[in-house]
Amino acid sequence: MARAATPEMILVFRGTHQVLSAEKQLRKGGVPMRLIPVPRHLTSECGLAIRIPLAERDRAREILSASRLSPLSAHLSLGDGGYDLTPF
Repeated sequence: MARAATPEMILVFRGTHQVLSAEKQLRKGGVPMRLIPVPRHLTSECGLAIRIPLAERDRAREILSASRLSPLSAHLSLGDGGYDLTPF
């Protein structure tokens, strides 16, 4: 029996410095996250993105907002390997 995948969100930032700053703040705030290469069909702005569990969206938003870091875009990871643009 296959385990259901945890819904995830991909946060894309304007540049490497911004994504690394966001990583630092999210880790400090205890948000489970992972740095990943940006899927090519999302953007070519920056080579890195942050993947977080969808359930952590509100906490991540609070932390990033307090740090004045805002993602360029946010995407829900779909089960078929695609992504859906979503408000962050």
